[in-house]
Amino acid sequence: MIKFFIRYISRYVFLSLLRVNVRRNLYENFKDLNFKQNNFVNYKIIKQYVLKHNFIYNLNIIDIHSFNFLLFYQKIGGKRGIELSKKNIFLWFNKYRYRINFPWTEDYASKRFINLVYSYDFICSISNFKEIKFINYILNFHIKRITFEISKKENEDISSYDVLAFILIECLKKNFNKNIVRKINEIINCQIDENSIHKSYNILEHAKFLNNLNEIRNIMLFFKIEIPQKLNNKILAMTSSLSSYRHDDFSLPLFNGCNNNHNKEIQNIIDKEQFLKSKTLEKFKNGIAVYKDNNKALFFDAVQPTKFGFHKELSAGSLALEISAGNEKLITNCGGTEGSGKNPAYLKYSAAHSTIIINNTNVSEIKEGEINKNFPKKVIFESKNEDENILLIGTHNGYINNYRKICKRKIIINKKKNKFKGEDSIISTISNIEKTVYHIRFHLVSGISTTVTENKKNIIIKTKKNNIWVFKSNREIMIEKSIYVKDDKAIETSQIVISGITSSLKNKIQWSLEKI
Repeated sequence: MIKFFIRYISRYVFLSLLRVNVRRNLYENFKDLNFKQNNFVNYKIIKQYVLKHNFIYNLNIIDIHSFNFLLFYQKIGGKRGIELSKKNIFLWFNKYRYRINFPWTEDYASKRFINLVYSYDFICSISNFKEIKFINYILNFHIKRITFEISKKENEDISSYDVLAFILIECLKKNFNKNIVRKINEIINCQIDENSIHKSYNILEHAKFLNNLNEIRNIMLFFKIEIPQKLNNKILAMTSSLSSYRHDDFSLPLFNGCNNNHNKEIQNIIDKEQFLKSKTLEKFKNGIAVYKDNNKALFFDAVQPTKFGFHKELSAGSLALEISAGNEKLITNCGGTEGSGKNPAYLKYSAAHSTIIINNTNVSEIKEGEINKNFPKKVIFESKNEDENILLIGTHNGYINNYRKICKRKIIINKKKNKFKGEDSIISTISNIEKTVYHIRFHLVSGISTTVTENKKNIIIKTKKNNIWVFKSNREIMIEKSIYVKDDKAIETSQIVISGITSSLKNKIQWSLEKI
């Protein structure tokens, strides 16, 4: 609270000084600074509001603060696109320029600055001297505020858009030096794990971070700055990770709010690099575990959350999995949306993931509009490579406080066959057993049909490509309705559910999935 108060006061003082600062613009020329090769802008969402009158004043549209709509106006092109750009830039700036916190403390400021720079040549092509001067003033205003805000942020709170904006600003200042290179390395080391994956464990966020590193490299080339070899190495390693973290149908695994709205852009990023090596489970301890061979892929949530800021958006999906085979995805999580700038809370619930759920409660505390908290304090993962099988074993204590239970999931993957075996255990930590309800969910992608056999322990699965799989369990199985988020829309689909009541100190639920 004290830290927040100090930051608030410092911002107030800074803005007060900025109001009376009548010096001329620091920089006048922002031409030819469009380094963008890929963007992750959802034009379908922007189209819903961008042509409405004075949409800038709609506080429910968080996305407007990134100025992504400028990229849409470039698609419109011509005089109309330019006039709409100027109108809404000026409206926004006059309304929000002196706000103390939002939308300046988040990375929206950096996104606005970058989008303004990328749109500068387009807007100024048919603008008069007065308009260009005002746009330059807005850009310089952003330079001052971004520089101030980044100086107040911890490394884990600095987004890749902040880094991108910061690098461009320092290049404009002709102030790029070894200290800045060191700062870039510190941020990368803080936010990228030992497997070269972004610690949000949202593969789409990983791709965005990587894309911005590529743009940083382009900026340095433009300003004739020698690119550090460490940066090149990190880009290559992260690209290799991105390539490995895709299903057989090239879709992304849907953990922690990830969606598949930008698969084309992701492929463009991967195509830029050569000499990519596939990731393996060797030395893997934390994150989203991945197993892939020529026939199938499995992803397994073994994330150990920490106190860092980029874990505040993690979903309650500990030990969740996704499975694909033969260029078809079978088992999934529900996914995430981009519509409101944030994922609806229910898509973060444990029940929206293919995992073990106790008493219909989330393994982490999730509330709409609040930072997620009370994550499992201990998540343990191990893997074993045997002659015919790969073993993945994950354990978490997320239900220990409320229910005195530990969840354990063991996955056996047959190397040669399209066959998966699972053993889910619910372990009581006290001898006085409190019976609790459990559900084990396996969400299916849309377009899959299912048939439950008479004994209710087998399910016949038919895929879109008419492949037949059998799901078996030592407990009764049900089929329930579910949703699968595709193109930012919730599509009705189905899920396999194993449910019951804990009856002993250690409850073992066995299941298998095999192609026939």
